[in-house]
Amino acid sequence: MSYTGAQVRPLRILQITDLHLCPQPGDVMDSGINTDDSLQRVLAQVKQQEPHLDRVLVTGDLVHEPVPEAYQRVSRQLSPLPCPVHCLPGNHDDADLMEDTLAASNLHCGKILSLGDWLIVLLNSTVPGASHGKLDEAELELLEESLSRHPSSHALICLHHPVIPVGSPWMDRIGLCNADDFLGVIDEHDKVRGVLFGHAHQAVDRTRNGVRLLCAPSTGAQFAPRSQTPRLDDLPPGYRRLDLFPDGRIDTWVNYLPQVPEWRLCGT
Repeated sequence: MSYTGAQVRPLRILQITDLHLCPQPGDVMDSGINTDDSLQRVLAQVKQQEPHLDRVLVTGDLVHEPVPEAYQRVSRQLSPLPCPVHCLPGNHDDADLMEDTLAASNLHCGKILSLGDWLIVLLNSTVPGASHGKLDEAELELLEESLSRHPSSHALICLHHPVIPVGSPWMDRIGLCNADDFLGVIDEHDKVRGVLFGHAHQAVDRTRNGVRLLCAPSTGAQFAPRSQTPRLDDLPPGYRRLDLFPDGRIDTWVNYLPQVPEWRLCGT
């Protein structure tokens, strides 16, 4: 589904990622964080601090185990947001089940958004049964075709898996395994301004060939950066806000929940 309209101000985009809602509300990875509760608290902070959103982008791992009940709870939490919500799958998701379940709400799983001066492309980088990601030929062709059909639009590309090493050897082994193919496509299109991804459970902000490469923190637990093996960080749940300007500039901020005991399970 595409959305069009003249852009007269920056587009205000919210990225949330790696929600990891369980079959029943609960903890993931023994983090001490109830992911249903942490998502609710993140959305409450969004409502308070981000009153003028144009779109919400959810970049994968909506659930920890792909069952209808978990997707239904995702839908109930995200549906009240005052703008369209667009979701793409992560390695913990079942893309077909996700799309079928969310279709009953106002959540969208389309791949192409045309918003004023901006084109947003949402890709599926999942490999069934695997933690690493790969963009198959169909996804790469969709990306190439979309960028070629909108040569005057600034482009923001979204997927779940990191397209660059994030500095943690264990995470870098399960990133996008054909990142060179992806980067080769965007290198051919000078209007690509940014790439959004998840999976890393930490904030990332790098620049490559003038393109911002951005990851939001999880709405649940964060991974410690630059770690040799999986290790949780002390940072609380969070999200990323982006302003997309008509001239192609991206301004972005990461916001975390207050670091107080309420967002922990606290043994309950």
